[in-house]
Amino acid sequence: MSTVKARKQGNSIMVTIPSALGIEAGEEFFVIKKDNGAVSLIPKVTNPFEKAKDGEFYTPEENIEYIPRGNELDDL
Repeated sequence: MSTVKARKQGNSIMVTIPSALGIEAGEEFFVIKKDNGAVSLIPKVTNPFEKAKDGEFYTPEENIEYIPRGNELDDL
């Protein structure tokens, strides 16, 4: 396990990520800080279904015979 140290750069606090983790420059992440102080980096994906295999996200046990009416998102 590697350790890193936070440092100040301008008005930001920076934490370097070891290159051994294989993260490329320019990759984007969502950052979440938990109540216990843990910081999580979640890769930002523009289309999470882009590389999905046919039927990969089909869950027949959750198919409840739902029939869309056409304006469901209007209420959000």
